[in-house]
Parts: sequence; structure tokens; C-alpha cells
Amino acid sequence: MVFSGCSVSSNIRKTPDRLSKTAVATLKKELAENEAHYDKEQGLLWTVTKEKHYHSDLDSGVRVHDTRASVQYAAALLRTDDTVLVQRGITILKNILPLQEKDSREPFCGVWPYYPEDPLKGRKAPVDYNWADFMAVSLTDIVLNASEHLNRDLKQQVREALILAARAIQKRDVKADYTNICIMGTYVCYVVGDLYRIPDISNYARNRLAYFYQYTKDNKGFTEYNSPTYTVVAMNELLRMKQVITNPEDKRKVEELYKLCWRMIARHFHAPSGQWCGPNLRAYSNLLTPDLKRLLFTASGGKIVLPGTYLKDPDVLVPHQIPSAMIPAFLHQELPRTETDTFTMGRLQPKNTVRYADGEAVMARDIVGTLYAHPQYALASVNQGYLWNQCRPLIAHWGTAEKPVCLRVRFLHDFYDFSAVHIKSMQDTATVLSILNVAYNGGDKHPGIDRIKDATISAADLRVRIEVGGAVAASGFSVTDPVKKEILLKSGLVQARIGIPYINWDGLPEGHWEFGGTEDQQWADYVIYSGRRKTFNLAAMKEAVIGLSLSMAADNASIKVPPVTVTADHKYLRLSSNNSYVKALKKPDEEFRIKNDFEINSK
Repeated sequence: MVFSGCSVSSNIRKTPDRLSKTAVATLKKELAENEAHYDKEQGLLWTVTKEKHYHSDLDSGVRVHDTRASVQYAAALLRTDDTVLVQRGITILKNILPLQEKDSREPFCGVWPYYPEDPLKGRKAPVDYNWADFMAVSLTDIVLNASEHLNRDLKQQVREALILAARAIQKRDVKADYTNICIMGTYVCYVVGDLYRIPDISNYARNRLAYFYQYTKDNKGFTEYNSPTYTVVAMNELLRMKQVITNPEDKRKVEELYKLCWRMIARHFHAPSGQWCGPNLRAYSNLLTPDLKRLLFTASGGKIVLPGTYLKDPDVLVPHQIPSAMIPAFLHQELPRTETDTFTMGRLQPKNTVRYADGEAVMARDIVGTLYAHPQYALASVNQGYLWNQCRPLIAHWGTAEKPVCLRVRFLHDFYDFSAVHIKSMQDTATVLSILNVAYNGGDKHPGIDRIKDATISAADLRVRIEVGGAVAASGFSVTDPVKKEILLKSGLVQARIGIPYINWDGLPEGHWEFGGTEDQQWADYVIYSGRRKTFNLAAMKEAVIGLSLSMAADNASIKVPPVTVTADHKYLRLSSNNSYVKALKKPDEEFRIKNDFEINSK
């Protein structure tokens, strides 16, 4: 559907959203935490860079002023109606607005830098165009809810900044597979077009909302599937839309997308361990964070109470609410159960078929996740994924909400997660069979930023890591069958048996298991190579493939490890058990083929 000629003054609310005295008191208490980082001379929040960032020329350890944190702080200050705090918010706003690039000849016109100490012009690092979206979102909040604190001149400056940002967003036109930025940019353009009566921006925003809605419905979810990070980011932006959009048709779409987020969380929540379980694309933590515990507590009206130290005050600026019909799914669960999700439809991907020199046409496959939730543990896998450090394609949780434990499968290149390694998994309740193989043009530490050049890597160490984190005091690994390369993990009331039924990495000698740990982690590493730095030409390797089996059980049960049959031909490795199998390429290949040239048959 394409909208045209729509009214630009009838789709959003125009009255400010006023906070109650209680809400203001709560907000002030949270804002007080920023006091130590407010630089009165610069009128911005300061921080220290933690590491060298791809979008910055600055090294780690540099004291800088954070533009996004500062404008978010300003937007919150202006909601307090406190004279002193409001003046601080205005001061920050006056210092933020001039930092936006306003030269229309620059491709990054409308964008802000991360820090004024690292301006956009004249630097080597690429510009992060997302900063048009991130900064503009807070500016729209100011205009909608606190504009009475701005004088005429400042209102005009904000107006000009928002229009520039909206034009940058419109020009970039991020697609729906970049979920949070697509939603965020849509919201900004929706408000800017309507508020300032700019028909083409308003029409663009409504069309993009309709497109994003349909794409998400067709794909049955977000590209960053079941992500504890990006689902919440998307929900924050959808909540903004819920609060602002009045157009009935658009509001219905937003409400439906918002419910979709909560439905995904509810279906992957495991009450016995108190965890948001996998599989996940884009996760920064293996266990539920204090912020997520707070979200569940406040959004459920205090009905979902998880142990630990976290704020229980409501987030007055982001007042999420779980749809009432979904709350029982968090509190009263039928276990065991299996949840199966089609996260992404292969036929809907921009590149969905590739024909190779050998004449074979490979089609993009659906991405399908499985979660087996047992009263004492939860085991989750995805049929195809990769082992970037923000991916959880094979993950398990157990323990209690007070003392949760997590198991994660990783592949380490010089002790850092190797993004070029892909994993195909077949899950039958408590057993997973997986094949790990390699894309010779995939990413090293990041899937896109540092792609492998000339299909060649240098490595002093390569290993598969079975990592257990959380309350690991009662956890331990042992070798049960060195010939079959099998180990046993015992952890509280849970046990897991892990095996390497097949491995060939460029014909290297057979590897071995090594165990290690810290206070909050235990690991078992299958060491593929460790020694003098060596060059591996992935494209020239006949094989770079690992078979993995993992079976879980409650400790008082006899762990049932079905026999694994291994078959291999010149092209594929196949692992099978109980009439189910997974089959994938042995030799490294280009990324699309490694990702999609596989078969899975589960009973």
C-alpha cells in the first residue's frame, strides 16, 4: 500500500505527555546518578572510551563527551519541570545542536558524531549514520513533551536539526532487516513529517511503517531473532509510536508488532531458571541482566518477581506493559514443552538464490529455532547460525532463578570468537547434533567489519569451547571416552554429555580436550591447533569441519545419548541418530553457500 496526499496534521497527538509528581520524583532519583558525569564547563556528559571503535579514530582510555547520552539526559531533565534541571537540559541542548553536520554537500549531512572530540569531517573511521536516528529520537521527545521550555529561537534550531536528520534517514532508507534502525527512523520521520507539515516525509514514514509491518509479519519476527538486546530496543521504539501515533490504521500495526515482541519473550522464558532462553541472534549476556529483570517486574505490574539486586521503580519514560493475557505464560508453565520458531523466511531474503560454477543452485533456507524447556533445564538451538560473539545458536540454561547456569558453544580463533565458523544443528528434544564449518570470506571478530582477506587466516590457536557460566560452583567436566572424544558435564541437578564424533581441520593431527575455569566460568576446550603461528588458506583446504553432539538430562535420570552415525563423502559430512540427521559441507566455501547448503531431517 502506498500513501499519498495524506493530511500531515492528523496522525500524531499534539498534547504533551505530563508526568505525575510521583513519576517526576522517580525520574529525579535516577537522573541523580548522572551528576558525577556532568561536565559543567562543556555542558555535556563525559565518559572514557573503553576500546578502539570501528566508527572512531580515538583509542581506548580517552576522556570524551558522549552526544547520545547527553541528549537523552537533556530530554529526561526537561520532563522534570524543575527549574534548575530544566535549565541544565537547555544548556545541553544548545551544546548538542551545533555538533550536527549541516553541510548538504557532505554525504553525512544530518548526522552527529559520537563525541565532539572526534568530529565527522577529516577522519579515517567511517561515519556511523545511525547517529541521525539515535539523536533525533530524543529531540522528538523534547519537541512533543517539553517544548514549552524552549524559546522561539531554540525551537527553530531543533526544527532544523530534526528535518536534516529526517532527510538523512530518508536518503539512507534502511531496510527492515536492520530492525531497530528501521523502526527508529520510521518514528522520527513520522513525527517530523506530521509535526512540521512536510508531506513527502510524512508519506515516506507511513509507507515505511506499512512495509516494515508486512515484512515482519511475513518473516514471522525480527531479523535479530529472539534478541534480549534488540527486541527490547525495538519495543522501546514501538512504545514511542504507541504513545504518539493516533492514526487508527498505523496504531493497529504498531500494537500488533508490540505484542509480537512480548509473545517472543514469553515463549522463550524458562521459569525454573528465571531465564530468557535461546536461540538468540544478538545477545550481549548469557544470563538475564538486572535491566531485564526490572523490565519484567515493572511491565507485569510487579507480578513477575525475579531474585537479585535491581531497580523495582517503574521506568517512567518507557512504561512498558505486558499484555495481560500473556502474563500467565511467565508464571504458570507447562513443562516439558518444545517451542519451534521460523525466525526468517529464506524466500523473502534480498539474495535468495545463487547458482555456482558447478551448476548447483543454492537457495536461502529458512532459519528455524528449537527450544526444549524441561522442568530442570532448557536446551535451545537454531538450524543455521554462526559463532560471532553476539550469537547464541546453541545454548542451554538450568539451575534456579537465584543461581542460574548457562552453557554456550563457541569457536575461538586465538581465543576470540571466530565469526566465519557456521553451525548447523538438528535438535530432538534433549539432544542436538551439530556440524561446524567455515566461510572463507566470512568475518573474523565481526561478521562484516573485518572480513577474511584472500581466504587466508593466521592462527596460533584454534579450539571449540564448551563454556559454562553463572553459578558454577557445583559444575565440573570429565573425560568419559577419549577414543570417542566424549566428555561429561555435571552441574547441580543437570548433566550433559558432549562428543566430537568427527573432526578434520586441514588434516592436522587429532586434537584433545583441555579443562579450565574461573570463579564464575568453567570450560572444556577441544583444542584443534595450538603452537607456532600458522597460515591457513581456507579456500585450499580439503576439509575444515567439526561434528558435535550434545545431550542433556536431569541428574537423577539416566542420560540417554543416542548413538551417532557418521557418514562422509567428498563433499558433505552427515551425522545421524534415531532417523534424524544433519548434513553440511566439509570444505570451506563462500558465505552464502556455507550458510545455506545443508540438510536437516528431524523425526
